[in-house]
Amino acid sequence: MRRAFPEVRQPPSVRDFFAFEQHVRDARAAAGRGEVPEAWYRIPVFYFSNPAAIYRDGDEIPKPADTAMLDYELELAAVIGTEGGIEGFTIMNDWSARDLQGLEMSVGLGPAKGKDFATSLGPELVSPDELPADLDLRAIARVNGEVRTDTRTGAMHWSWDDLLAAAARNTPGLRAGEVIGSGTVGGGCILEHADGRWLEPGDVVELEIEGIGVLRNTVGPPASG
Repeated sequence: MRRAFPEVRQPPSVRDFFAFEQHVRDARAAAGRGEVPEAWYRIPVFYFSNPAAIYRDGDEIPKPADTAMLDYELELAAVIGTEGGIEGFTIMNDWSARDLQGLEMSVGLGPAKGKDFATSLGPELVSPDELPADLDLRAIARVNGEVRTDTRTGAMHWSWDDLLAAAARNTPGLRAGEVIGSGTVGGGCILEHADGRWLEPGDVVELEIEGIGVLRNTVGPPASG
């Protein structure tokens, strides 16, 4: 089964995990935050993104007016089905304003405004039986046609069963349509590259995952108001 995704703009919730050790290590180093915390190896952790700020393949993404450090994040995402398991997988771009994120997380909370302006999902939702069982898929990010990331999705420290169990723990359970992000793949964002080549209006960002397709968005000017 494969179909265009999302069919509706607003999923019930979006939980984004932090499951790739390379990304955790490299991102913390780039932000000057030290080594991977010991607790990361004990429990899967996530943050809630904004289900009201979901964008589709082909949509223009307004660049927040108060950021100079706009980043893409290349992720695999699962969508929950009616029985509480994974209905299918798609591509997620967890857009990030790194300067805003750094400020708010220095207080001990967040990320919040550094993240909640946009999450892209698509282009299709692909059922697990159409993908390799190990989900070790080639993952590529391009900006204006230039390859910035070329990696794979198979190096998750935590399994998808682990992520779903953590998401459902101490809640009434997972609901159909909820989105679970893997977290950024190793090398899957500009922050990890540490080259300062942040995104600007007019940039075209393409995230490709083998077997799912290409999620393409253009960065636009700040939204009015």
